[in-house]
Amino acid sequence: MSTRLHNRALRIALITTALVTVLMVALCVAVDVIVAHTLRSSATDRLTSELTQLARQPGTSTLLEPDVDDPVLVWHTNASGAVIVSTAGAPSLPRSAVTATSPVEMHLDGADVLVAGTSIRGGRLVGAVSLGNESKTLTALLVTEAIVGPILLAFVFAGAFVVGRQTAGPIERARRRQLEFTADASHELRTPLAVIEAETSLALTNLESAGADDPTLRRVADETRRMRSIVEDLLWLARFDALPPDPVTEPVDIVTAADVGAQRFVPVAEQAGLHLEHRKQGVTLALVDAPPDWIDRLVGVLLDNACRYTPAGGSVHIAVGQERDHVRLTVSDNGPGIPPERRARIFERFRRGTSDGDGAGLGLAIGNAIVEATRGRWQIADVPGGGASVSVVWPHSRTRLVDRVEP
Repeated sequence: MSTRLHNRALRIALITTALVTVLMVALCVAVDVIVAHTLRSSATDRLTSELTQLARQPGTSTLLEPDVDDPVLVWHTNASGAVIVSTAGAPSLPRSAVTATSPVEMHLDGADVLVAGTSIRGGRLVGAVSLGNESKTLTALLVTEAIVGPILLAFVFAGAFVVGRQTAGPIERARRRQLEFTADASHELRTPLAVIEAETSLALTNLESAGADDPTLRRVADETRRMRSIVEDLLWLARFDALPPDPVTEPVDIVTAADVGAQRFVPVAEQAGLHLEHRKQGVTLALVDAPPDWIDRLVGVLLDNACRYTPAGGSVHIAVGQERDHVRLTVSDNGPGIPPERRARIFERFRRGTSDGDGAGLGLAIGNAIVEATRGRWQIADVPGGGASVSVVWPHSRTRLVDRVEP
């Protein structure tokens, strides 16, 4: 089972278990409330019934309680609240209980009891029933829920994981087939496109040597180059999607990567009539953990985008800065900028930040895949006077952090 399939099944199992946990907790709370209310009602009915029976027998010199396992204690008080007679073994009656009417819980002689009273001729009858059995029943219910609940959730998680794996399997296989098709199609298209590009380039060279030109053939050559670029991007994305989620990384110096990228794009910028500058901000070493070729590709994507959308006579700047625990790579230009309403979706495939230019909308999708896989984050801002500033912020390389704490 692939790591991606395992993670998908694990996610399904976790979500299912979380939902079942919420439902189970709600059900247990409802059951506990109902049981507690039922037990309280039963004790109240027993206490009320006992007091009612005794109130119908005035003048009784003794108060007998037939239920020796769970007795109801009764006190007969006079008008002034003094106890005249009580059931055998009854403790002293607190003053607060003498005037009790409706059932109320209180602590009596080290035990929780339910106390109520009723008026009779010449005084009152006060009764108390222990809530010990009710508390034991409720405690047993809570302990049972605490033991059985996690066991049931473990079975739910295991079952959901198995079902999730079986469900995610066809989806993962379909995704893999799609990636394989994209990769295979892109790979197969590279050869005929290379042939077309070579033939058109040769034909244009022959025409130029003869002092002629063919606009149609030149458009074919331009569109062939554009299509080859799209195919290369699709092939890269297909291969990237097929990689394991945790890439093999090493410390990469962003300053060096920016410098190499700037040198590589100087001819591109000059051909477009742009000024490309690597602004060195006093940073000599800025390490992040990433595959080196990914960082090189990301720098190329950002510079290509900036050069593509900046009008002739404009400028493109690349800079690397260091913050306390982060490294920042910034590419800015004075092109049309990126409208705020489009920034949330410019990293989607075949989405573009502006209607200008001839890009296919795959460059930033590639860049976003790299940034997310290397624990980076994007920051997009406007440039005063027009243009866009696109930054990527990474945490410092763990190797660099270790070097800092070593003596």
